[in-house]
Amino acid sequence: MHLSAKEIEFPSSVPQDDRLMSRTTQLRANVRVAVCIDKSRRYGRGVLAGIADYVEARGRWSLQLNPRASGVYRGDWLRDWDGDGVLAFVEDPRLAKALLRAKIPAVELFGHRLDLGLPHVGNDEEAFGRLAAAHLLERNFVRFAFVGVEGALWSDRRQVGFRRAVERRSADDLEVLSLSDDDASLAAWERNQDRLRVWLRELRQPIGLMAASDRIALRVLNACRQAGIDVPERVAVIGVDNDEETCRLADPPLSSVMDNAREIGWRAAEMLDQLMSRRMAGKPRSVLVPPAGIAMRRSTEVTAVDDPLVARACQLIREQACGGLTAEALASAVRVSKSLFYARFKKALNRLPHEEIVRTRLDQAQSLLRQTRLPLAEIAVRCGFTHPEYFSVSFKRELGVTPGCFRRSSKQDSRPQT
Repeated sequence: MHLSAKEIEFPSSVPQDDRLMSRTTQLRANVRVAVCIDKSRRYGRGVLAGIADYVEARGRWSLQLNPRASGVYRGDWLRDWDGDGVLAFVEDPRLAKALLRAKIPAVELFGHRLDLGLPHVGNDEEAFGRLAAAHLLERNFVRFAFVGVEGALWSDRRQVGFRRAVERRSADDLEVLSLSDDDASLAAWERNQDRLRVWLRELRQPIGLMAASDRIALRVLNACRQAGIDVPERVAVIGVDNDEETCRLADPPLSSVMDNAREIGWRAAEMLDQLMSRRMAGKPRSVLVPPAGIAMRRSTEVTAVDDPLVARACQLIREQACGGLTAEALASAVRVSKSLFYARFKKALNRLPHEEIVRTRLDQAQSLLRQTRLPLAEIAVRCGFTHPEYFSVSFKRELGVTPGCFRRSSKQDSRPQT
């Protein structure tokens, strides 16, 4: 799925060009920019890295860094500050109004709300939902669920994108549950988990489930384990943010939609540069950056089927495809004739066992290409291809690019666009 940055304009109570033209002093050679980002979170660290990329490449800025900014600030935060620009997480409408009144060029890069009237660079939340849906649809699911965060606009937008994508392919209504993301105590957390367990048991399975974030997905996986629900066989779970530690420590390891925080940082710094140099006029813009892709792990390594024989075959493919498994050995393992096995497999998945084995190997190859520097020949062997040449031919036939081009493109997607 090809996704590109989306730019929209929205009205502001204070026109952007009026704010800029009112700044009568020339910007100093050493530009002072306040950068207010929550560096304790992976997203914040990625945004900060993108800002650093831009400053190194394009400008000489003196950065006044607040690495613990949460989006809410003291009322006198801007008082008597004579800087040139602001890059900040902003959630409080009062701060947004203060920035507009101060006529200081500012770009918001939290993205939790889009109604602040400030220029903005952030995640295209609906695109995250669409990409998660596409991933689960590729795994043959026909029933879907979404677990979100109560009162969070970013969660609601992810749900909208997910719903619109799955409703085109599913006859069943989307099952939705919203949880509090601010449990006051461990007892409150447990009450929410009890509610989640009851809800999960009532879902018609197998089902593909998107969680609004990796933290919510971890709660879903915990509830599934406590309820005795197999993941991914009965409930396949995908999160958002690709928080490496959370995803790897989950049981099973969590698949996740990857954001492009570094690109957001670059684009926000570029927009602020244009504002400070008066190269951007008119209404404030909102640039929505699409996700970088899917980091697939065991929580969605499944193909949803109702035929128990085919479901068993798919489980064996997940476990053994990269170990040299053949379609003939698979038919022998499920103890039916080759012709009957092929017919039931084709009916359930609309592809042959050999095609599913190759698809599983290529999924693993994509992960290794993105996440490692292993030589292509070694990746071919690790993924069950006996010859590197056959690996390259199969990869290009299925994905339209060579493994080398895919790796280079993946690395570029994680870097800012210049």
